[in-house]
Amino acid sequence: MGKYKVKVHIELIECDDDVTEHGPVKEKNGGFTMTISEKNAMSIDKCEQSVLVAAHPTIRDAISKHLSDISKKKRLKNVNQEKS
Repeated sequence: MGKYKVKVHIELIECDDDVTEHGPVKEKNGGFTMTISEKNAMSIDKCEQSVLVAAHPTIRDAISKHLSDISKKKRLKNVNQEKS
């Protein structure tokens, strides 16, 4: 069985976007973003909470994709073994 690397990348970037009021927004690349106010950006607790809220759907999507890929890999391996 293979080993798996878990990789996380978080950025807090100043921007001119409108503040996200209804939770994270999915991006084209599959990640999620959330825009917070400058006031919240200066609070460690508010920043941490925003990162956790934005990360949750990203984590769920990544784990779902990972488990789906493993399932496909196992099925392919079983089909190849049956042909042998």
